[in-house]
Amino acid sequence: MVPKLAALAVVAAIGATAAVVPAQAGSSKTVAVKNNAFSPTTVKIRRGGKVVWKWTQGGVAHNVTPASGGSGSKTTSKKGFTFSKTFSKAGTFKYICTIHSSMKVTVKVS
Repeated sequence: MVPKLAALAVVAAIGATAAVVPAQAGSSKTVAVKNNAFSPTTVKIRRGGKVVWKWTQGGVAHNVTPASGGSGSKTTSKKGFTFSKTFSKAGTFKYICTIHSSMKVTVKVS
């Protein structure tokens, strides 16, 4: 009888530990940088998630910069270049291309 109780205690402990890990933590979303636009223009992720901007077209220089200021990606026209940002806090974050004012993306973190 005691071994069954011990086994149940182990199963319960494992289940309790697994419940603490958020289901979407560490997930990522990709934003294409192409045709003087970010696509999609709104991204929703959970805290701990990452957004990856990927240059899918070459020849035109772009960058990814926080609209509120601060550092972002380098300016490049190289197809295949990526820039990523992991979001540890909930909130709404806006990014722009400082070269093309119409290029905007909003990241919503829950």
